[in-house]
Formats: sequence, C-alpha cells, structure tokens
Amino acid sequence: MALETPIDTIGDRYLDSVHMLQHVLLGFVGPPLLLLGLSREMAARLASVQVIRIATEPVLAQVIAGAVMVLWHVPSFYNATLQSEELHIVEHLTFIAAGVVLYWPVLEATSAHSHWRLSPVAKLLYLLVATIPQDGVALALLFSRQPFYEFYAHVPRLVPSMSTVIDQTVAGAVLMVLGKTAMAVVALAVFFRWFGAEQRADRRPTPRIRTGT
Repeated sequence: MALETPIDTIGDRYLDSVHMLQHVLLGFVGPPLLLLGLSREMAARLASVQVIRIATEPVLAQVIAGAVMVLWHVPSFYNATLQSEELHIVEHLTFIAAGVVLYWPVLEATSAHSHWRLSPVAKLLYLLVATIPQDGVALALLFSRQPFYEFYAHVPRLVPSMSTVIDQTVAGAVLMVLGKTAMAVVALAVFFRWFGAEQRADRRPTPRIRTGT
C-alpha cells in the first residue's frame, strides 16, 4: 500500500501530507504486522543474531526509533531524499527497520527473546514514550507558518486550495493522529491480553489445604 499505489507517486511529487502518510505506514503500521508474521522459532533465530539482539533491547530500541524519526525529518535530509531515489530507498528501509526494532520488545513472540522483558505496565509506558519523537516532529509541522521542505514549495499544486503551509499542517496532523492510532491499537492489544490473563488467574480455584487429624 505504501510503495506500490498512488500514495508513492503523489507523496514524491505533489503533497507532503501524502508523503507523511507513507512514512506512517512504513514506520508504524507495517512493522508490527511483519513481526506478527513470525513464529516463536523464527523470532528465536533472528534474536540469535547479536546485532539484532542488542538493537531490540527496550532502551536502545527507543533511541534508534526516535533518532530515525527525527533525523529523516530534518529539512536538509528530507529534501535530499526527494532529490535522490537511492537515498529515498535507504530512508524507507530505515523507517521499516526502526519500526521493527521499536515494536520488538512489545509483541509476545518477539519480546520472549529479549534479555530485558517488559511487564504489561512497562510495555504501555514504553509505547507512550515512543510517541514523543513523532509528536516533536508533528508539532513543528503543525505550528510552523513557513514551509520546512523547500521541495514542496515548488511542486505543482495537485489541490489548488491547499497551499504549501496547509499541506505541511495536514502532514503534521497525519503523523500525530495516525501515528498515535497505530500505537494505540498495539497498546490496547497489550492491555486486553494482560486483563484477560488477570481474569483467568482470578477464576482459577484456590487449592484446599488438607489438615490431618
């Protein structure tokens, strides 16, 4: 959807807001779906690779994902990716990789192989912290009255009523709303799995202690 539909063409040539939608799909929607496709055995094999094992520990995973999000949205880097197809491919690959790293400590099949395993509460806090870098980028786009990305100031206006600044504001809203929605879906899955486990534990019969006479 992100790379083989008009989203790719429109985002690359006309609208920053559609480009941001592509980034959300690559960084926040696609990665957990990729991880959900792994069996525990496949996850264990990947986790046996030392680089992957280290990068997917919770603290480093947050740092990597946050750095990738902020770095590629710095205007000089963002504009450069729109001028170079090779660099743009690298950007997309790093978004996918950063998303995989970010979600690894949260999903059951993959987190089982982390050295530092998070409790359900810790997972929810982890996901909350993960929204901070995307919020920083989103807020900058939402409230700036000057175009951040020079490239989009010179493209044809696909929607005549949508100025460069309005397009940029919509891009910030897309990142904040859809990025948070993706995180919220994962957080709800964590919460209801935890709640269900607690409910099952409460329903288990308490073993009776027999006393001798």
